[in-house]
Amino acid sequence: MKKSIRTKLMALLLAATIVPMALSMIISDFYIKNQVTGKAIAENRSLLEVGKDNILNYMNTLNRNSLSVYNSINSPTSLYAIIERFTAPGADAEAADLLYRTTIYQHLLNMYQSNKEIHQIHLQIGRGEDSWSYLLARGLFRSGREADGGWPAGRADDPVPFMEPAHKSASYALDSRRSVSAQDVITLRRPIIRTPSDKVIGYLSIDVLLSELSDICGRLALSKEERLYVLDRGGHAVCGAEIENGNLLQDEGWARRLLSEAGGSGDFKWSDSAFSGYVVYDTLQTQFMDWIVVKQLPYSYLYQNAQGIRLINSLIIALSLIVAVIATLIVSVQFTSPIKKLIARMNLVQAGKWSAGAEAGFAHRSDEFGVLERRFGTMVSTIEELINREYKLALANKTNQLKAMQAQINPHFLNNALQSIGTLALQSNAPKVYGLIAAMARMMRYSMNTEETVVPLSAELAHAKAYLELQKQRFGEDLDVFYEVDPETMDIAVPKMLLQPLVENYFKHGYEPGAGDGGGAGISGGTGGNRGLNTDRAKLLIRAWLEGEREWLRVETADNGRGMEAGQLKGLRARLNRDGGEDGTGGQIGLANVHMRLRLYFGEEAGMTVDAAPGGGFKATLRIPLLRTPIAEEMPAETKQLPTDAQEEEPR
Repeated sequence: MKKSIRTKLMALLLAATIVPMALSMIISDFYIKNQVTGKAIAENRSLLEVGKDNILNYMNTLNRNSLSVYNSINSPTSLYAIIERFTAPGADAEAADLLYRTTIYQHLLNMYQSNKEIHQIHLQIGRGEDSWSYLLARGLFRSGREADGGWPAGRADDPVPFMEPAHKSASYALDSRRSVSAQDVITLRRPIIRTPSDKVIGYLSIDVLLSELSDICGRLALSKEERLYVLDRGGHAVCGAEIENGNLLQDEGWARRLLSEAGGSGDFKWSDSAFSGYVVYDTLQTQFMDWIVVKQLPYSYLYQNAQGIRLINSLIIALSLIVAVIATLIVSVQFTSPIKKLIARMNLVQAGKWSAGAEAGFAHRSDEFGVLERRFGTMVSTIEELINREYKLALANKTNQLKAMQAQINPHFLNNALQSIGTLALQSNAPKVYGLIAAMARMMRYSMNTEETVVPLSAELAHAKAYLELQKQRFGEDLDVFYEVDPETMDIAVPKMLLQPLVENYFKHGYEPGAGDGGGAGISGGTGGNRGLNTDRAKLLIRAWLEGEREWLRVETADNGRGMEAGQLKGLRARLNRDGGEDGTGGQIGLANVHMRLRLYFGEEAGMTVDAAPGGGFKATLRIPLLRTPIAEEMPAETKQLPTDAQEEEPR
């Protein structure tokens, strides 16, 4: 079985790529072990030295801030002098607090404002039951006695200041309501001694947030794969690890070896299940702290960031590309010729020579080019057939358009004929006949004008009046029509053929010819008041008014006909709510059509309600929002032709 060109090309490209890449991996591994690791370690040791200096500068600033207790030591208003008075033999701590509370607050506030990272400051003056404490934090200053000032046990007599590693800030007894929220902090603990002796007379604790220190540490980690920690000699994390996980670092194998180192800086290799790579470290030693800055460099990071390996890989990739290009050129000779021939035949077909698609080229081949050639011939034949079919359909469409234009002559002919008959009626002194013919002509013109789908309410009323004029001729004096129309509603735009189906509904379903009484005792108005109607004639009331603050238009028709039974009325309401038409039980398509078109034009807020008229009969009310533009006015003209009752459907 013959191999396809794609198979040959892929085999050659794989051979040209795999061999150089395998060579690259071997050389890279050797180069990393001997060159890249040493360079990366040297760079990171230099970086740690710079970071160590930044941390020392930051911590020395905090230390100098705590030493402000001894500023102006001989001044009677200095904080040190006040602490000495507090701890003098026979001193009354409560009286001293009342006397110096404001001054102590000013001193502590100066410390607090000297560094934005300070979370809270706690000052304990004296020891034991006679001690007095102060607590300052954002929005809080308290003073009073505390049974336990929070100073670490075992260091009450130690005059040496020290740093506590990262922990949650303490909640002192003075903050009984816990107004100061617990934050991740480090704490500078400074015993206050009576100079020149080493006797401790007070304790100053400054909680410092970790954001600035973490920012310094973050700048020392150049990649997410690197891990940087600051540890104290107890193995507790100062920064670089979560507080709840900080104590776990001292249990790591690399951490135990690091803590066993005497000091200074250095590096060592480490490999276990938790970490494999190099550990680079440097120490920070002052009077108040003994910290170690340590950085983990995993092997994966060292290999990834090696500049040498990138250069070697680039050279090998370039070589691979050259081989691949040569292989591609060799293989391309086998398929460029068939493609050129196929393009030439495509150009002939594009120029209109359809027979070129059926010419024998390389269809006899069994590879992909043979399949392409056969599919191209089939495609050309299909396109030619479709073009011939579309040409025939276009001719048939022109014929249908001509017939449609001829069909438009009939309604115009009828309209012109009615005008001629009306003129003849006037000439024959028959004005009544002329009036009826004129009404019929107006209705025809209104119905045949399909360019307008939205008209003023006045046009709808005129159309309904023309219809009623013909009905009055039919039913004589037994029909009375009343209008209660607010003049402000006449210019409001409504969908065309909205009112006439409601009026026609009465004559199809409510009017009882020859009965005389029409059904009910009367018809009531709404905002227009009540119109009492006697029972010996058929009555129809058409009303239109504005509702609310010109937000709604109401249009209503009410009659005193025979109305509908409760079950039928309930079924009609259900069909209107479904926006449906006839469901096989009746002929209420017209009302459903009106309701549907209102929803289409004005949205779900618009619609129609039906009910029994007061005293009997039937009432239909249209509710149209005025603050919304009819949807049909926003549509292109060719999509506006929604169905109207006069064109397609019967009224209710």
